[in-house]
Amino acid sequence: MKKTTRKLLSLAMASAMAASLLTGCGGGGAGETTAAAGAEKTEAGKTETEAGSTEAAADADYSQDVITYGMTQAWDTINPYGSSSGSIYQNLVCDKLYDRLAFIEEAGTDVTPRGAKSWESADDGKAAVFHLDENAKWHDGEPVTASDWVFTAQLITNPKFDYGLRSEFNTWAGTDDTGTEESEKSVQVEAVDDYTLKINFKSVIPVEDWLILHNKYFYVLPEHLLKDMAPEEIKTSDFWKAPVGSGPCTFISELSGSELQLGSFADYHMGAPKFGKLVLKVIAATNTITSIAAGEMDGFFQAPTVDDALAAKDMGLNVEQSAEPTTVAVFLINNQNVPDKKVRQAMSYAIDKQMLIDQSLQGQGVPATTCIIPGSQYEFGTKWERNVDKAKELLAEAGWDSSKTLKMVVTSARESMAAVIQQNLAEAGINIEVQTVELATMFAGLQDGTYDLGICGSTAMDYPLWMSGYYDNKNATYCQITDTKYAEIQDAIAAELDEAKRKELINDYQELLYDEMPLVMLYNGYSFSVKSDRFQGYNGFEGGVNNQKVWEWSVAK
Repeated sequence: MKKTTRKLLSLAMASAMAASLLTGCGGGGAGETTAAAGAEKTEAGKTETEAGSTEAAADADYSQDVITYGMTQAWDTINPYGSSSGSIYQNLVCDKLYDRLAFIEEAGTDVTPRGAKSWESADDGKAAVFHLDENAKWHDGEPVTASDWVFTAQLITNPKFDYGLRSEFNTWAGTDDTGTEESEKSVQVEAVDDYTLKINFKSVIPVEDWLILHNKYFYVLPEHLLKDMAPEEIKTSDFWKAPVGSGPCTFISELSGSELQLGSFADYHMGAPKFGKLVLKVIAATNTITSIAAGEMDGFFQAPTVDDALAAKDMGLNVEQSAEPTTVAVFLINNQNVPDKKVRQAMSYAIDKQMLIDQSLQGQGVPATTCIIPGSQYEFGTKWERNVDKAKELLAEAGWDSSKTLKMVVTSARESMAAVIQQNLAEAGINIEVQTVELATMFAGLQDGTYDLGICGSTAMDYPLWMSGYYDNKNATYCQITDTKYAEIQDAIAAELDEAKRKELINDYQELLYDEMPLVMLYNGYSFSVKSDRFQGYNGFEGGVNNQKVWEWSVAK
């Protein structure tokens, strides 16, 4: 049997979603619901926490221990298939109540067991076989079997079930491009036996790639509790007022859009969390650090700014820095308005990336070359250097009209960066006019060609195709790219199962990006995590890939 994990990636990831990628989510109406399922006393955990200076005794009582965790945006719903936002806040809440097949380590550095204890590719890469953990249970004590996963797959691809993110499953055989079943129960997700699940794909897909990209949307639901409901009735069912999942936490109560109380599931197969109650609270981003300092909060999800992190450190709070720089700033270029690659290359040479790092991140970052993170196993070796003379030379070769003015759009948070770039480009002979707008206006204007240039931020992964949507001509890109060669090499990388050949393709991909320079990667920055001293076993960076090892969380005794 193939080893459970494959070391795909090599870096740590920031715990905040990008402004360009994060979809905000709002809470529903007020109203509290309760359930006894989460109120039972927790037992000692089955695994020791990996972090923390205090090791709890195996027979310790955690039933009175409460962890309070801040969310700077509200979750849509505790129904994992009830939201169309796909926001990281929605996923991190559902991740605690329901199980997924695998756990994605921070930055995608590894794919490790969760609902499945092992897996392998099958049928020459057109299928994936998952060997489920026989110890997994629902919160009501019933076993989780392959039949539950099949039931869930058939439900979420059923056109009568209202689910806005169904297209995440359009790679499954038996579905159309929208992820909807082609005929009744045609989706080819099958139970080989009680604890073996097989997913058939339309084309060759490495199983770990599918897990990294789509596992975060595939939560198992209890067939024994939902099978008698019509698909169109499930979303509005009272089941969601006190849901039964198979995740590390049980439901206690919810104050919609404000607070969610969860209990420790004593029989969780990865190990029971070592706390009695986990309270998730919506908190303003401006109050996160002060709440921890005041002892009101143990941790929060949203990476603090560098300034806030350094201030927290000066206050004596527990501050951690990511192992590698994986936040990213991107200089967007409209390839239709700036069609000559020499002009785009000149921009890359002219911009002082180190100055931007010093100004925006107090030096806590690394200049970027392509979308592959500096230091990655996939990095092809070319390093950035500023060269204004080279920029001028390229502009001369391109016949650049120095009287021309390009329109650059930014949000208010990027105004200082825009001022530096404006000055840098002027030194080389490129004049730009900066306009400050709201985020939605900026992206709409970039997509429809109103603006020539822009700046956005994101969270980077070492997965080589994490940024494919920026270059893919089949989508409405921010850079107005129509050339098909980017998508063609992306498709080749995605379908390649041989790791050596895959790396060769990724190297070719980077050379193409560096030569064509369809956009300029400015820098990768480090991210920070702040937590209370009592909060043990917490990794502040793994949440950036939409999951957290809650079963390793505990309170120092």
